[in-house]
Amino acid sequence: MFGKFVVFTSLYLCAFFMIIGYVAGQVDQQMLNKLVCIEHEECGACLSAASHCRWCADPYYRSAIPRCNDDESLVAAGCSQGMIQRPEKPVWEVAENRSLQDVEVDSDEAVVQIQPQRIRLSLKPRETRVIKFTYRPAKNYPLDLYYLMDLTWSMKDDKETLVSLRDDLPALLKNLTDNFRLGFGSFADKPIMPYISVDERRRANPCTVEEQACEATYSYKHHLSLTNKVNEFIEVVNSSSITANLDNAEAQLDALVQVMTCDKEIGWSHRSRKIVILSSDGLMHTAGDGKLGGASIRNDETCHLDENGYYSEAGIYDYPSVAQVYRLLDKYKVNVIFAVTESVKSHYDSLHRLLSDFTYVAKLESDSSNILKLVKMGYQDIVSVVDFEDDSVSGPVKVKYFTDCGVKGGPLVEAQRCTGVEYGMTLNYEAHVSLDSCPEYKKLTQTIKISESQLGQDSLIVDVDIQCGCRCEGDLLREISLTCPPNSHSVCGVCQCNKGWSGPQCDCSIEDEAASANLQAQCRAPNSTNYLACSGFGDCLCGKCQCDNGFSGRYCQCKACEISSENGKECGGVGRGVCGCGECACAAGWRGAACDCPDTDITCVAPGTDDVCSGHGECHCGRCQCFSPDQDSDTKFIGAFCETCANCVNPLCANAEPCVLCHLSNNCTDTCHIGNVNYTVIQRLHNAEIADVDDIACILRLEEDGLECEYRYTYTAGINMVMAMEIIIRSKECSQPTSAQIMISGFIIMACVIGMGVVVIMGVKIAQIVSDRRAYAKFLLEAQESRKNMQELNPLYISPISEFRLPEAYPRDKSD
Repeated sequence: MFGKFVVFTSLYLCAFFMIIGYVAGQVDQQMLNKLVCIEHEECGACLSAASHCRWCADPYYRSAIPRCNDDESLVAAGCSQGMIQRPEKPVWEVAENRSLQDVEVDSDEAVVQIQPQRIRLSLKPRETRVIKFTYRPAKNYPLDLYYLMDLTWSMKDDKETLVSLRDDLPALLKNLTDNFRLGFGSFADKPIMPYISVDERRRANPCTVEEQACEATYSYKHHLSLTNKVNEFIEVVNSSSITANLDNAEAQLDALVQVMTCDKEIGWSHRSRKIVILSSDGLMHTAGDGKLGGASIRNDETCHLDENGYYSEAGIYDYPSVAQVYRLLDKYKVNVIFAVTESVKSHYDSLHRLLSDFTYVAKLESDSSNILKLVKMGYQDIVSVVDFEDDSVSGPVKVKYFTDCGVKGGPLVEAQRCTGVEYGMTLNYEAHVSLDSCPEYKKLTQTIKISESQLGQDSLIVDVDIQCGCRCEGDLLREISLTCPPNSHSVCGVCQCNKGWSGPQCDCSIEDEAASANLQAQCRAPNSTNYLACSGFGDCLCGKCQCDNGFSGRYCQCKACEISSENGKECGGVGRGVCGCGECACAAGWRGAACDCPDTDITCVAPGTDDVCSGHGECHCGRCQCFSPDQDSDTKFIGAFCETCANCVNPLCANAEPCVLCHLSNNCTDTCHIGNVNYTVIQRLHNAEIADVDDIACILRLEEDGLECEYRYTYTAGINMVMAMEIIIRSKECSQPTSAQIMISGFIIMACVIGMGVVVIMGVKIAQIVSDRRAYAKFLLEAQESRKNMQELNPLYISPISEFRLPEAYPRDKSD
C-alpha cells in the first residue's frame, strides 16, 4: 500500500513540475515578445519590430504601459481599438501578365519575351519574397544592322568586296531574321593636325601622294539611314569615296558615339536588336589624343551631325574615353562587332575585355572577303547570351537571381547570365527580392526594372511597397489636435523632434557637443551597475543614445541577435523569429539561437520509416548527424537520413526504383508519388555536371533490346516539412547478356591460361640456355687457368722449342 502511494506521489510531482516548467517557458516567451515591442518609441519602428507589435496612436493616452505593445496590453491599458495601429497586410498583385509571343508578320507590337510584365508586392524588414518569371527569345526579332566602315586609303579594296556581296548579303540576313534593316556610315580621323597635312592641296585631296583623287579627311560621315532596301544600301556603299590621313590610328570611337546618340538620323527602332559592324585595319584614338590638335573639350556624348551627315564638332571635342563608350552602349543597348585585320586584332581584344558585355571581335581578311561569315558568327554569339540586370541599387531593396538557363528539369542556380541560348528555349528565373532593414521609418515605394541587358525593351516592373511606416497622418487623427513644443511635430499621437533636435522638450541641438549633466543621466539605464552613458556602446546626444553597430536598445544595452547561417537574416527573418534585446524570440515551429531550426524531427525521418535518422544518428536542427562508428566496427552510415553505408543495402534506392522505372518507360511525368513522398525524376545522361557530395548513388539493372543495361542515379532528399526527393539519372552502360558474358569470359580465361603457359615455358627455356652458356664459359676459364698454373708451378719444365737469332751486323744474302 505504501509502495503504491510512493509511486502515485512521484508521478504527481513529475507532472506538476512539467506543468510548472511549461508555464514558466510560456511566461518567458511572452516576456521576450513584449520586450521586442516596448523598447521602441516611434510607430514605424514599433510595427517593423515584429508582427505582434501594435502602436497606440491616441494623443490622450496616459497609461504607464508603453505605446508599443501587444494588442491585449494596449486594450487593457485603455487604448481604443480605433486608435491602435497594426502592421499592414502583405501585398501581392500581378498587374500585367501577357503570354509569351513571337514577332507577328509585319508587326512587332505584340512581341512578348518576358512574363509577367508587372508585379506589385510589399516588403517588411528582414523579409524576402520570390518572383518567378520566364524569358523566351522571340523568333524573327527585328534587327537593325549598321555598317560602320573605315574608308581610309588602306581599306579601298574592302569597299569593293562589300559591293560584290549584293546578292549574298540579303540571303544571309534572311537566315538570321525576316525583319532586318541596313544602314551605312564611314569614318577616318579628325581633320586637324597632326592627323592630316595642313598643306592646302593635300588638305583638299589627301590622296595626292598616291596620285589619285579622294575626299577630304573627315571624322565620321553618315551615308544611309536604316532601310530594308538592300540594293539602296549597296549603291550607297559603292558611291562612297575613299579618304586618307597621316597616322595608322582612326576615329572609331568618335564615330561610335555619333552612331549611338544620333538615333533619329540613324533611324534606330525602339524595339529591335541594334548591332554595329565596325570594320577597320587601324588602331583607334582614345580620350586625350585630341588635345594634340586642339580638341581639348571633353566629349559631350551628344549628336553633332550637319545637314550633309558629317560630324561637325570633330575639331572641338576630344575623342571619347572607353568608359564613356561603355555607358552609351549600355544606355542605348547597342552591340558592336569589331571586324578587324590580324595586325590590330590584339588591340581590339584588349578593348573587348573592357566592353565584353556589348562587343565581339573577329578576324577580318585583308580584302574583307569573309565579312558575311563574321556577321553571322557575331550575331549568333550576341543573341546566344541572355543577361538580366536591374536598377535596384538606387534603393534599399536588393535582388538576387536564380535560373535554370533553359535546361529542362535542371536546378535553379544563382546566376544572371546564361550562354548558349537558342530560339524556342524558355528560361525560368527566380528573383529573390529582399529588404534587410528600413532606411527610415515611413512608408516608401521603390520601383525596380528587371530587363535583359542586351535589349532592354522587354522588362519586368516590380513596384515594392516598403512597409516601414504607419497610417497615422490620415483620417484617424485629422480632427484631433496635439500641442507640441517648438522644434517638434505630432506623429501618431506623440510629439517627435524635428531632424537635428532632441531631448524631452526638443530644445537640444544634436550638433551641440556640450550636453548637460541631466541629459547625460538620461543615457544611463536606471538601477544599472554600468555607470557609463549608453552602456559604453554609443554616444549620448541630447539625452538620447546613438548606438554603435551591433548594439541597440534605449541605453545600447542589447547586443545584436544571431544571424541565420541558412539565409543570412537576423533571427531567421520574417516568420521565424524577432530580435528582443539580443535574444531571438522564435515563432511557432522554430527554435535555436537564430530561429533556423525546425521544432520537429519530421525532416530527419526517411520515407517509408518511422525511425529518426534511421536509428543511426541524431536530429540536430532538422538535419541528421550520423553516429561515429565504434572502434570494433568499420561501418559508417551516411546520407541525409543516415540510411546507408558502404556494405549496406540502401532502402531509399529500393523505394525510388519504381519511379525510375516509370520514368524510363515513359509511363509517368517527371513527378512520381509513392505513399507520402513526391519523387522528381530528371535524366542527364549527356550532362558533364558533377554530382553533389550529399547525393547518394544507386544502381538499377535492366534488360533492354537483348542487352543488360546499368543505370546509375543519385537522389537528394528535400529538407522540407513536406517530404520530397529529387532523382537524377546520370549514366547508362549497356553490355551483352550474362550467358554471352560467361562464354566470352571463358574464352578470355582460356586464352590467358594458354598465354601464361607459353610465357612460363619460354621463360624456363631461356633460363636454361643462359645457365648452360654461363657453365661453358666458366669451364673454358678454368681450363685456361689450369694450364697457366701448371707452367708456373713446375720449375724443371724445359720447353722443346729452341729459338736462334742472327746479329744485326751479320752479313746476309739478298735472298734472306
